[in-house]
Amino acid sequence: MKTNNYRFVWKAIKYHRKQEGEVIHTPAFIIGIQNKETKEIFPHPLTHFLFKKYHRSSGSVNTELTVAQIIVPFLNFVLSKVEVNSSKYSNVKGLDDLCVTHANEYLKYCVEEKGNKSKTLEIKENILSKFYRYLWDEKILKNQPQFRLITVRTGKDIRQVYKLDFIYKKTDETLLREKVKRKDLVPQSHSSNESKNLIRLHYIREILYVAKHETPDIAFGVALQIFGGLRKGEVINLNRMSLTSQNGQKYGVEGLIVHIRDRQDELFSRFNNVSTVQVKNPRDQACLIDPMLNYLYKYHFEVILKKKRKLKHFNALFYDTEGNAMSADTYDKRFLKLKNAYLGMLLGTPGRYQDYLDFSETKWRSHIGRGVFTNMCLDAGFNEKQTAVLRGDKSTKSMEAYFDVITATYNIRKALNILAPDSYKYIENLALPRDSKMWKEIQEFNVKM
Repeated sequence: MKTNNYRFVWKAIKYHRKQEGEVIHTPAFIIGIQNKETKEIFPHPLTHFLFKKYHRSSGSVNTELTVAQIIVPFLNFVLSKVEVNSSKYSNVKGLDDLCVTHANEYLKYCVEEKGNKSKTLEIKENILSKFYRYLWDEKILKNQPQFRLITVRTGKDIRQVYKLDFIYKKTDETLLREKVKRKDLVPQSHSSNESKNLIRLHYIREILYVAKHETPDIAFGVALQIFGGLRKGEVINLNRMSLTSQNGQKYGVEGLIVHIRDRQDELFSRFNNVSTVQVKNPRDQACLIDPMLNYLYKYHFEVILKKKRKLKHFNALFYDTEGNAMSADTYDKRFLKLKNAYLGMLLGTPGRYQDYLDFSETKWRSHIGRGVFTNMCLDAGFNEKQTAVLRGDKSTKSMEAYFDVITATYNIRKALNILAPDSYKYIENLALPRDSKMWKEIQEFNVKM
């Protein structure tokens, strides 16, 4: 039998067992060998690894699948190396010849060819370690692997596990940059600039401008996250009565208060699992004043909502294409489209390649708006407690929290005069690309108001 005619596969099955006199059909996964020509699959004894280490203990068929999806590619990787007579695999005739070197080579391949990130590599390390331990305990391996006994803490549970002593290079400089979680829109090249707050404002308005044109249905939501520090779940729980403009002015021109409440029963009754649409801390949230927020507020009500047809929730603020109140998953997908559009704009604009690298090699999703809001508050002179209150973080001292809300809200306009439309005159000498037409609509909007 030629090895190149076969490959390892995983397959979903159901087996029958009796429980209290009844026949139970139990789902499981097996590891098999498939004939590439006939497509026949023959169960492999390694299925015992899945059954012994995962099926009986975890009770989750998804866990078995995850393990099978890691072990099977590893075994096929070894097979492929044997078939091409790779020097490090010349002595491999069966499972008993596996060494830690082969696991290291596979993980190196996962880094260099598959581009696996650190979290994925960690999962593969843990499963491969358990696999090698199983092969040794079952007296299959000829050479004893070198294990390290490490302590793992999961919540309150502490346990010790054996882990192979991997020596492959886990990552490179690019992957290290990708591990950094972005918490602001200020590029690294401007992080120490004394005009950082104005530079931040440029990038805020730029990404919101892209949002207005590429993902207009969530542009106002992203603006609320940036200028109000709202979480994603708080945005999608808003209805049309959640916004109160201050001082008798429309669209929050003189200030905007957002009434954040948990409206799951009203907006998300179609879901059984509402874990992603919950409001963490109901509150009245004061927003920072900026003409872009005012403009997108009006645009959302006067254009976006008026275009909606066949609505299933007439009072919702954000909708999906079916007329339902927008879910967290849909909001995530829309924000990903915005992110990709913004990266594409940076990549396609002369002189913006460094910006593209900065934003593409870091992790950020819609929650970045909350980080931007925090940094603006701190740069504007609010102390940590006031910033925490403005963010909607819970406080154990309710009276102090109430006082801080009053004080902080009162000082918002005074402290954030940096958000005035003419702020750019202070940063004319900085190398910031600008679109001279970008603010025409917004300036006209403010004149009319």
